[in-house]
Amino acid sequence: MKKIVLATSLLLLTVCSAQAQIASAYAGRLQSVLDSVGKRFHIKGLSAAVYRPGEGMWTGAYGESYSGVPITTDMYFPIGSNTKTYTSCIMLKLQEAGTLSLDDTIGKWLQNIPNVSGQITIRQMLNHTSGLFSYTNDPGFFTALNSDYTKVWQPEDMLQFIGAPDFAPGTSWEYSNTNYLLAGLIIKKIFNEPYDVTVRRMILDPQGFTNTIIYPAEKRGTIPHGWTVMTTNGPLEDMMVSANYDNTAFLSMATSAGAIVATAEDVAKFWVALMNGKIINSNSLAEMKQFVSINANNGYGLGLFRMRPVNGHVVYGHGGTCFGYLNENMVDSTNGITIAVLTNQDSIDNNQIFNWVVTALHKNTLQMAPLSIAGNEKADDIKIYPNPASNYVDVNLGTANNAKFELIDMTGRNIINTTVDGNYVRVSLSDITPGLYLARLSNTEKGILKTTKLQVVH
Repeated sequence: MKKIVLATSLLLLTVCSAQAQIASAYAGRLQSVLDSVGKRFHIKGLSAAVYRPGEGMWTGAYGESYSGVPITTDMYFPIGSNTKTYTSCIMLKLQEAGTLSLDDTIGKWLQNIPNVSGQITIRQMLNHTSGLFSYTNDPGFFTALNSDYTKVWQPEDMLQFIGAPDFAPGTSWEYSNTNYLLAGLIIKKIFNEPYDVTVRRMILDPQGFTNTIIYPAEKRGTIPHGWTVMTTNGPLEDMMVSANYDNTAFLSMATSAGAIVATAEDVAKFWVALMNGKIINSNSLAEMKQFVSINANNGYGLGLFRMRPVNGHVVYGHGGTCFGYLNENMVDSTNGITIAVLTNQDSIDNNQIFNWVVTALHKNTLQMAPLSIAGNEKADDIKIYPNPASNYVDVNLGTANNAKFELIDMTGRNIINTTVDGNYVRVSLSDITPGLYLARLSNTEKGILKTTKLQVVH
């Protein structure tokens, strides 16, 4: 969605509210990075979370909601299109249960929607190759939004804003909010309950995401004021004051494409759980990572972006934009470092938040001492050999027991994902293309046990 452009030069307050599960020296360093970037680029407010496997979570905040009210880490921010990842997870869980297939057509579940071909598949919706016109691009959408910011819209109300298709299904790629609007309607039809009820029942409650809500069906916590520019080249303004803005109408219109509101910590927790197989199973996660190429470096899977290189690493994530708010996040495919950054200013675009803030936090986290090995085991006691390896590689956990072994190529693609039952396993490499890979051992109790580069030769 196109945002109103604004700029800001207001003096910002700094808040250090790090939950220092990560070593205190590192927590101070991350807060310093957040403060420095916020001041340098005149960002109104920021809430951030950084997770290091085996060490824990850091959270920090910078700036203000409005004069005299600082941003705090327990504030809730609209996360925008990151909601799509949650919606995709539900669709994949439905496939796991045998309720539907991603290769089902829309017509199997929804009928007689103008400008929506019944032959489009669910998979094409989730990876944005459907060609469907994005309902948020219709001028009537904004007329409806601006008519009453407090109105609660139903998902079905949005169907009137779907225009003629942009291209034939499967022939191109174009981001469209309509894809996830329709996915939400399929979910609603299957369960005969509102989208927010399903998300809470299938994801939020089982995972303990207590600081995530679906707005406006759920309203709790403090959402900071959103800031924007009302006129071209105008001043930065508090939307809640200058425009009497309320998040209700827009977020109800965004529904399954963008209605979730959460703390930065809960957003980071979601990504950690997703990438560790806690929300969907390993087969579904692999399917989510089947990317359609967007350009030379980036791809889109099922509610998931792949971005490379970021500080030399392949990362996954899904940003989001709402009026007055932005969300950017990433999971490092190499080491599991996870970062979420939320801001209450929409004049800076998502790429700037990612490049200025997320990338800076990631770079500094990479520069910290090696990720700790929890418990009594030492990394040197854990062996992955021989290296270089040919037809097989042996994995010996030493005094540790039970782990997941992954072999990851240099694009971040998971080539092997297997378990070590006990403390030893031999993994076949006979079908693996020669080259340089990352070998990683981890378990749910202790996080990452060991990572090493592995050369495969035949």
